[in-house]
This record gives sequence, C-alpha cells and structure tokens, in this order.
Amino acid sequence: MSKLGILVNTNKYVDDVVGVVKAARAAGHEVSIFIMDDGTLLAAELAKACADDASLAYCDHSAQPRGVKDVEGATAGSQYQNAVMMHDADKVVVF
Repeated sequence: MSKLGILVNTNKYVDDVVGVVKAARAAGHEVSIFIMDDGTLLAAELAKACADDASLAYCDHSAQPRGVKDVEGATAGSQYQNAVMMHDADKVVVF
C-alpha cells in the first residue's frame, strides 16, 4: 500500500478530487489531503465527502481571509501539515 498526497489550491475540480480519493482508497492506498489558498473554499465540502477515506488538513492562514473556519472533519493547520504530507507521500497530485 502506498501513500497518496493531494494538494488542493483551487476551488475548482471538487468532483475530480473526490473521485481520485475514492479510487485510491478502493485500490488500498492511504490518502492525505492538504487544502490551501482558494482551495480552502472547498474544505467543508471535501471534508464531508472524503473524511472517511482521507485525512484532511487546511491552511488556517489561507482560510481566515476567505471566511473559512472550524471545518468539521479537517484539521486547521499551517504549511507544516503540507510539508509532513509531502514528506510522507509516495506520490502527490496537485489540483
């Protein structure tokens, strides 16, 4: 089993992100998602759709000016969580 990291930095492609997560989990891979910039606008939707299939964290610094806070099912963090995901992942996909 390999580890897939998904970096979401845009508020587009939510269906594609969810599809990749579901396909990766179905293939037995571990999935981590880090959400930043405009991607934080999708944090709640991604947490709802993927919380059972992936660990999610978002950049609180990016989220605050966009009015995103306290996303259930995701960790409010910093670029540290992004760095950990990048380090631990065997592959990273960027949206």
